[in-house]
Amino acid sequence: MELKSGKYRILVIDDDKMVADTLAEILRLHGFAPVALYSGEEALELVDRFQPDIVLSDICLNQVNGIEAAKRIRELHPECRVILFTASSLPSETRQIIKSLGFELLLRPLHPQHVLEVLSHRNAMAGRTRRDDRLV
Repeated sequence: MELKSGKYRILVIDDDKMVADTLAEILRLHGFAPVALYSGEEALELVDRFQPDIVLSDICLNQVNGIEAAKRIRELHPECRVILFTASSLPSETRQIIKSLGFELLLRPLHPQHVLEVLSHRNAMAGRTRRDDRLV
């Protein structure tokens, strides 16, 4: 997988291919290096080769849901930032689990500008240095 230096690698995971592909294209147009995937299983198969900086995933996925996929990805790549999203109402216990894991949560509908702000704001505010000092 060829990546230009200076770009954050993002796994975009949604079982709705149109959503995943659209989000990935928007991120690509704004200087990120995204890969659209359509299941948690695909993400777990690709994670070691791709080594994402950020995971942007729907929670409601078939078989391996977004939370479980993100937990496994974080085990393999502890520095990976995880942003989950959902259109569903979540029980407070689920929200607490997400928070306790250090994951972020966005509610659908996702507005592209808001997603870009969330990605940029945290990276700029935290002054994060990534492996290879990749900057957006």
